[in-house]
Amino acid sequence: MRIGPTTSPADLTRVHDEVLRSSFPDDELADLPTLQAMLANGTLRLVVAHDEDGLRGAALAEWFPATGVLLLAYLAIAPGGRGGGVGSRLLDHAIDTWRTELDPWLVVAEVEDPAQHTGSEAHGDPTARLRFYRRHGARVIPLPYVQPAMHPGGPRVPGLLLLALCASGDRLAGVEADGRWLLPTAPLRAFLEQYFTSSEGAPPTGPDWDAIVAALTGPTIRV
Repeated sequence: MRIGPTTSPADLTRVHDEVLRSSFPDDELADLPTLQAMLANGTLRLVVAHDEDGLRGAALAEWFPATGVLLLAYLAIAPGGRGGGVGSRLLDHAIDTWRTELDPWLVVAEVEDPAQHTGSEAHGDPTARLRFYRRHGARVIPLPYVQPAMHPGGPRVPGLLLLALCASGDRLAGVEADGRWLLPTAPLRAFLEQYFTSSEGAPPTGPDWDAIVAALTGPTIRV
């Protein structure tokens, strides 16, 4: 299997058409023109996995250089290919590549909360997905999290978890005796505000956003 980064618009189109559209509900998936614009301006990073049978999966990340946070936006395997270890190899390769290239202080991801979402054959099992990320060291950031609308005027997606996949130790506010990280809330909140604004086309407002901000009022948050 070959796994590596690409900046090819044709690769992105194949990933969107052959992998992402079958793996995510419409409300959770950015449209292809939006992703193409992000690829062109360098904020979208794409890593793909191929073998002799073709495209096996892809990882896409959105880079927020002003805050030093990298969002793993999508990790998906081609239909019929789940459970073969491709996801683990793809995730590890992608994270290693992006940390080397970008040096983010924090890498995060969004997943459906198994307590609030049920699985499906098309979109996978939220419980298994969370278990997968936990095996790779993910920690749940304790926020009442919702995904921003992927299109201006569209709906936010409730009942999601924001995960911390990895962090640079020297840029944490501290590590407690039990191993819990103390994430500084100022850059985390700044990242979320930029993410919501770029996705929704306007600065975030509303009770969903107010609840997130209320959870980030202190200097740190334990994960």
